[in-house]
Amino acid sequence: MRQSKHAHSISRTARLAARAQEQQQQQAAPAAEDEPLAAEQLLKRGPRKAGGGGKKQQGPKVIAPVRDQVYGGGPQTPVQKAENTVVATLAVLFFVILIEGILVAGSGFMSEEMDAWVAGTVLPAFTPTMGLFLAISTGYGLWKTRAAPEEKSN
Repeated sequence: MRQSKHAHSISRTARLAARAQEQQQQQAAPAAEDEPLAAEQLLKRGPRKAGGGGKKQQGPKVIAPVRDQVYGGGPQTPVQKAENTVVATLAVLFFVILIEGILVAGSGFMSEEMDAWVAGTVLPAFTPTMGLFLAISTGYGLWKTRAAPEEKSN
């Protein structure tokens, strides 16, 4: 009789343990279902900077005419307008020289009519175009190097 009572208590303990284990599994199951939702929420948030809070700090607002000229906020001075014009002219001349050079170099592979047109039109214009580019770029370089000591002293 003692053995059966002892066997009965073991089976009861086993049943209680099994029931507790089932409850833990049931409680863990919703947590497992919640994990993809948490992961999806993290993906929706997007990348964040390390140590960053949600909001960016704004710096102080600086009102300075020099800053506006540098970053384009204010009107340009006549000197800046002249510089922009010179640089734009040099850019256009660069592309004209590039196209002329390609035409002159490739004229030997073109038809007779194209070769004659390149030799009669493009080739005579190539050297003056190159000279104009060199003259403007040299003048601009001298202007900037002479203006640099004046800017440093101000």
